[in-house]
Amino acid sequence: MDGQFQSLIDALDVTNDERTVRSALKSFTIGCGFERFAYLQTAGGEIKTFNSYLPEWQDIYFANRYSRVDPVVTTAKRRKTLFVWSADQWLARNQAKEQKLFQSQAIDFGVRSGITVPVEGSFGSILMLTVASSRSQVDAFALGDHAVAARAVLYVHHRLRMLAARSFSTPKILLSPRELVCLKWSAKGKYMPEIAELTNTRHRTVQYYLDNARAKLEATNLTHAVAIMKDRGLLEPD
Repeated sequence: MDGQFQSLIDALDVTNDERTVRSALKSFTIGCGFERFAYLQTAGGEIKTFNSYLPEWQDIYFANRYSRVDPVVTTAKRRKTLFVWSADQWLARNQAKEQKLFQSQAIDFGVRSGITVPVEGSFGSILMLTVASSRSQVDAFALGDHAVAARAVLYVHHRLRMLAARSFSTPKILLSPRELVCLKWSAKGKYMPEIAELTNTRHRTVQYYLDNARAKLEATNLTHAVAIMKDRGLLEPD
């Protein structure tokens, strides 16, 4: 998964609103062979989340304060390293009624197995990124290097914080994450064949994304498109 995590970092670097962050995380999740994602920040009893779970499941989760008994959350706090989990393995003879209900409901809503990457945040907080599946098991070989995964979690965290505090006085430009990634590589002086190799896509696909970006920006060429993005603060320098 290391390559997928690095691709997520690249995609997050050019996001400019929560819509594009969500799209980048969704592409990452599907690329890793999962169905849903959840970024979660917990400090004490406070929970903040940004996820693609079904709204009904989110309502049930928060209404019942399931973070207290959620094995993914409790394991993340204890282990603080990347791990695989399965709801089918949560059952125990002495399991409380509330825990059994949580497991049953999680499975019903398609949250049955997954991979979670926890990272220690500031002031005792724990940040975690989970990709989840309705399958009963996750193959252990899917695990990557924790250091690479942790960087991606921190990228999600800081990007969401930055976007929450940032407001644009200029109209929003709705470029897709892939259009933004290709445009940023172009801004770094890369030609289309190089961008295709770096993004693991075909040359014609890269050209399609760049043409779309240029058209949306009403730019005469790619140099003009890059200049527009930088002028509006939507293409940050390294």
